[in-house]
Amino acid sequence: MDTHTYPGRGLSVSQLIFAFNEELKRVAYSPLFTLEAVSQLDRDGSTALASIREWRNSFVRVNCIPIDILSLIPTHLTSQKDHFHAASVCRHWRGVLLNQSAIWSQMFLKKGEECVSTLLERAKGSALDVVAHRDDPVGTITLISPRAQQIRHLEFRYNRWQDIVTFSAFNPPLRTLKIIHPDNKYSDGQPVGVAPPSYTLFSGSINLEQFVFHTWMLSLLNQFSFPNLTTFELFSVPGGGYSALYLLDFLKASPTLQLVKVKISADILMQDVPQEMVVVLPNAETFSLCVLDLPTTRVYDIGAQISCPCAKQMVLTCEIVDRDMSLFLEMFPTPVLWDKIVHQHMTNLIEEVTLEIDDSDDNIGSLLTFRTSDATTFRLGFDVAETDADRDVIKIPRAEKSWEIFSQALTTIRDHPLISHIKRLRIKYRAAAPHTFGMLAVVDKVRDLFHSLGPLDELTICGCDLHVFLATFLDDPVFHDMEQPIVFPSIRELVILHPVMDVDEMECMDAIKELAFSQYTLGVPFECVMVRMWSLPDGMAEELGQWVTIVDCCQEEYTEE
Repeated sequence: MDTHTYPGRGLSVSQLIFAFNEELKRVAYSPLFTLEAVSQLDRDGSTALASIREWRNSFVRVNCIPIDILSLIPTHLTSQKDHFHAASVCRHWRGVLLNQSAIWSQMFLKKGEECVSTLLERAKGSALDVVAHRDDPVGTITLISPRAQQIRHLEFRYNRWQDIVTFSAFNPPLRTLKIIHPDNKYSDGQPVGVAPPSYTLFSGSINLEQFVFHTWMLSLLNQFSFPNLTTFELFSVPGGGYSALYLLDFLKASPTLQLVKVKISADILMQDVPQEMVVVLPNAETFSLCVLDLPTTRVYDIGAQISCPCAKQMVLTCEIVDRDMSLFLEMFPTPVLWDKIVHQHMTNLIEEVTLEIDDSDDNIGSLLTFRTSDATTFRLGFDVAETDADRDVIKIPRAEKSWEIFSQALTTIRDHPLISHIKRLRIKYRAAAPHTFGMLAVVDKVRDLFHSLGPLDELTICGCDLHVFLATFLDDPVFHDMEQPIVFPSIRELVILHPVMDVDEMECMDAIKELAFSQYTLGVPFECVMVRMWSLPDGMAEELGQWVTIVDCCQEEYTEE
C-alpha cells in the first residue's frame, strides 16, 4: 500500500485537505446551513485528522519495521505481559501481532473470564498452554472445556484434587502435565488415594512426554500411567509412610523414560518390595534419586531395585539434618547393596574417582563421583543440613561429622567391585584432621584404600591434611602405634594442591621427599610431582628431582573456587 494515500477515500493527503477546505466553505456560505450538516462535517474532519496522523506515523521508524521481522519480536519476549505491551505500541504492530495466534496460547485461568475469553479468541486453533490455580474463577473452566482438545501443556498449582479429576474428564491430548502440591482431599472432605481409582487420570494423554508431580501423598502415583513418558520429575514432601512400590510400579509402566529426577522427603517402606524386583529403564540417560529421611540407606535400597544400563548420569543422594547424625550412622551403601548397584548401573570399567567434601557453609556436603571410559558418571551424595536444634540434641561436633563422612567415603571407594581398574583418584577436602584416635582411624581407611588400588595414572590430593596420607613418613608419636604402614600404589603423577598446614608443620614437606625416595627405591618412581602451596622449603624441587623425572613446585596462595 502507498503510505501517502488515504485508504478510506482513495485520495492523497493533499487532495484530502483541499477537499476538506472546500467543504468548509460550502457549508459556511450555504443558505441551507443546518446542525446536521455541521455534525457531519465534524465527523468528516475527525476522520481526516485521524488519517493524517496515521499517515505521519507511518514514517516513524518503529512503524517501518518489515512484517517478517516484526513477527519475530514475540520470540524474544519472556512473558505474556510483554506480548500485551508489544501489541499496544501502535496499530501496525497490533495488527501484525494479533495475527500470530501462537503467542496468545498461554492461559492463566486465575486472571478471570474476560482475559481467558480474549486469549481464546486470539489463540484460534493453536495448541494451548493452560495454568490452573486453586483460586481460579469457576467460569474459566467452563470457557476452556470446549477447547480441551487444543490443550497440550497443563499445569495445576495447589488445586483441589477435584479440579484435576474434572480436567481429566475433558480428555485433553497433553504433552506436558505439571501438578504442584494438590489438595489431598476431595471437595466433600474425603481423602484422596485411599482406594485404587476406578480409572486412570488423563488416560487420553497417551503421548505425554513430561510429567512433573509435587505431592503430599506418594500413593497418588497409582492414578497415573503414561506409557510413552520421556521426562518424570517427582517431589514428595512429608506425609506418612508409603511403600516404594508406588514409585517402582510407576517407573515400570514408563519404559521410554529418558530423564528421571526424584526427591522424596518422607518415610519410604520397603517391606512389601520383592528383593528380586528390578525395574529396568532401558532408555534412561539421566537418573537422580534423593531421599531426605532416615534410615540413610533407604536411597540405596531403592536404587538397588532400579537398573539404568544406558544412563550417562546417575545420582543417589541422602540428606539428613544434623540432629540425626551419629558416628554409627551408615552414610553410604553396604558392600552387598553397593555391588548390586554398581553392576546394574555401570557396564564399563571405572577410570576416575573423585571425592569432594564441602564443609565451608552451614551444611556439610559430600559427593563421590565415579567416571567410566565412556564418560558415564555415577554419583553418591551425602548431605547434612544444619538446624536450630539445641546443642544438647546434636550428637557429635561438626568437625567430627565431616571426618566421619570422609572416612566412610574412603571405605565406599575401596569396596567398589572394580576399584583395581581405576586410573585417576582425586580427593578434595579442606579441613584439619582430628587428633589421636580419630586421626588413626582415618589413616587406617587411607591404608586400606591404597592397598586395594592398582597402578594409577594420577593421584590428586587437594586441600587435605597431609598427615593422614603421609603418616608412615612422619616422626609423630601419634603414629607410633600404627599396626601397618601406608603403602602407596604405583603412581605416574602425584598432585598436591594447597594442603591444610600450619607454619610449624613443614615436616610434611620432608615427608613428600621421603615418599618420592621410597617409591623410587621400590622400583615405581613418580614420573611427575606437582606441588602448589603458600610456602615451600628452599631446594625442595632440586631434592625431588633426584628421584622424579618432572618436578613442578610453585608457591601459590589458596583461593576459594
